[in-house]
Amino acid sequence: MLDKDRPQAREEKIRRTIAEFGHFTDSGNYEEWVGLFTETGSYHMFGQSHVGHKALRAFIEDDQPPHRRGLHLTTDSLITFVGDCARVRSNFIFVASGDAAPVIVAGGQYHDILVPRDERWLFQERETTLFGPTATVAWGRKGFDDPKIVPWFAVTRTTPLERRGTYDGPQQQISPEK
Repeated sequence: MLDKDRPQAREEKIRRTIAEFGHFTDSGNYEEWVGLFTETGSYHMFGQSHVGHKALRAFIEDDQPPHRRGLHLTTDSLITFVGDCARVRSNFIFVASGDAAPVIVAGGQYHDILVPRDERWLFQERETTLFGPTATVAWGRKGFDDPKIVPWFAVTRTTPLERRGTYDGPQQQISPEK
């Protein structure tokens, strides 16, 4: 049975891509993570945009070194098909190890546009919006007693207030690649 004959198949493939995003991030599998995006795919987070595989690779290597990794938990994905594209909104939390117990570092929503490529669905665009500030207690696998390591949360990186909760679609016109 082809995907077009079974509507759930498209959703299953989209949910798999969304799940792989968290798993590849948490395991440091950067090559597979970048492969979840189209060649011109973009990721928007904390007021910054990363477009294309080269920029995405540089971003994820900087954002997720081994001592900052944890668990990205994604739930409640709402999928709407618009032509050959899918718009998806999901909730997430990011949990990392802390000194005494795990720490919920951040939570928010992902706003996605995915497009079919061969047997998969890939991100054409993903935006992360936070519903509050990030954690302000020390967390991560290495403590922060080394003065050469700047804690991730010490860097001012938040979605501008005027953009929170205002996602109204892609920042650019998206047309499926052929």
